[in-house]
Amino acid sequence: MERRLNMSRLKITGIGFGLISLLLAGCADPGDVTGKASPAASSSKAVSPSAGQIAADPEKVQLFLTEESIINGDIYLEDNLVHINIVGLDSGLEQRFAEKFTSGSYILHDVKYSAGELEAAQKLLADKDLHNQLNLYGSWIDVKQNKLGITVPDDYLEAAEQTLNKLIDPGMLRFEVQELGEPSVTGTIVEVKSGTVGSILILEPGKEDPTYWFSFNDRSELYDADGQKIESTGLKKGQQVHIWGTGTVLDSLPAQATVRRIELME
Repeated sequence: MERRLNMSRLKITGIGFGLISLLLAGCADPGDVTGKASPAASSSKAVSPSAGQIAADPEKVQLFLTEESIINGDIYLEDNLVHINIVGLDSGLEQRFAEKFTSGSYILHDVKYSAGELEAAQKLLADKDLHNQLNLYGSWIDVKQNKLGITVPDDYLEAAEQTLNKLIDPGMLRFEVQELGEPSVTGTIVEVKSGTVGSILILEPGKEDPTYWFSFNDRSELYDADGQKIESTGLKKGQQVHIWGTGTVLDSLPAQATVRRIELME
């Protein structure tokens, strides 16, 4: 399970908390992640209903998409309706849905990318180790927006855009930019662990027990009180520090996070 550190100027894009998505990779065409189709748009054309309809639910819709071999960009639930992303939605497909499902139980959306294309693009990030190379904090499939979401710190955004736009259709990408903002945590170092991946244990003011283990990666930046860069070996028990995290926190006791930046206090 993961949670985000509070970042005062974090810009967030993506799926709302009420959104429940169901991946339908079996119904999707893997496709080419560099395709140049037109942007996605919602459909609202009128169609003719027929007898024998059933109310749409995710399981029935998934079965229908599979049986009919309809290329789709996934489905999701919102406002008690099944939202169905269809690649290349036309009047013929609308009529097929109208004959199968009760009006008012679903909404069709004409989208650009299939679930398979989005998954292939996300897999490409892992296969090419781009999270490490470009300092990407995370990636996810944004079903509602029919995009591949990328979380990246503001000082690495330009490099990430230049590289990813050459590998993946730029229209498929949605960047969530994490600005530095105010410190995520301020506290006292109560333990220092050295090793391949060093880490420090932090006690926040007013707390009885330490609250965070912060580890370091190759891009963690450390500064002394004068603003000069230092190594992790310069961190000692008892020092007061401001810490900026990368945004993801693993729920544990204490919680675990990764350092983006540390500044020693006077």
